[in-house]
Amino acid sequence: MKNILALCCAALAFSSCETIVDVDVPPHTPRLALTYTLSNQPPAKFFEVRNLFVSTSQGVLELKDPVGRGDATVEIFNEAGQVVERFRSKGQPGFNSSTGQPDSLYGYYVPTRNFGGQPGSTYTLRASAPGVEAVEATLTLPARAVIETGSFVATNPVNPNSRGINGRFRCSILDNAATTDYYLVYARVLDRNGEYWGEVQYDYNSPSNGSNSDINLNRYQLSEARGLYSQYPFSDVGGNGQRLAVSNDVYLNGGGVLEPAFIEVTVSSITPDTYRFYQSLQRYYNTDGNPFAEPAPLFSNIRPGYGLFGGATDVTYRIPL
Repeated sequence: MKNILALCCAALAFSSCETIVDVDVPPHTPRLALTYTLSNQPPAKFFEVRNLFVSTSQGVLELKDPVGRGDATVEIFNEAGQVVERFRSKGQPGFNSSTGQPDSLYGYYVPTRNFGGQPGSTYTLRASAPGVEAVEATLTLPARAVIETGSFVATNPVNPNSRGINGRFRCSILDNAATTDYYLVYARVLDRNGEYWGEVQYDYNSPSNGSNSDINLNRYQLSEARGLYSQYPFSDVGGNGQRLAVSNDVYLNGGGVLEPAFIEVTVSSITPDTYRFYQSLQRYYNTDGNPFAEPAPLFSNIRPGYGLFGGATDVTYRIPL
């Protein structure tokens, strides 16, 4: 009986320690949120990561899934104030395709002029939509990178009947000592007619990708053109004016009527804001919902909204297989 009384007293004691704290919900004004990357070349289909996406911000305690919106007006202006690019809402297959209505659910847009910017020129993006304040951002496209060499050495025989080829990919960039520069490096596989054959994927299973004497793989790593998560920007800090070597074990994954013939490398010189956005995005993803992780706010250059107006100046280099 004494034990039962003791347990009851303990339960009452703990229950009396419970405290209800009212937390003020921070005020939130919905604003436009968007991402778009302007390049010096017409928009390429395989660079999905650069496509325009428009949404509206929501409060930190809202539980609904964020969705895009298809009623925005987005334009890009040159230094003279002339419109050089306009966008239209993109219709997705299977969504209102029978009526031809634009897709307002996903919020993706396509350019109507296929404009490519000029390195050294300045451009301004302006966007507006009903019910929210208009936003804008400005950038100057950086100079072209200089690719010194590129190579690929297969570690298994190239078999036309095989969809996969393992090997070592290497690309060296001659960095400009006079400027602070930021880069992204992409690669894809083409057949002998120059048509797309497949992807060049970073080989996470390779032991040598975990330790390499030539590079710091946390910085000099291939990015993927189709996903925000797989963007690995790097700067020339600590190696300004030196040769920057991207050297990764990779996996060529694809297939087609013709056998693979080239690896096409794209080195993108990116704006400082593009670098900061992708760096912050990696930190955000790395928290993985951990409540004890340090806050990882996303960088934004869209004012007074959220997101990125990014810039990338591309150069390409083909490596014969």
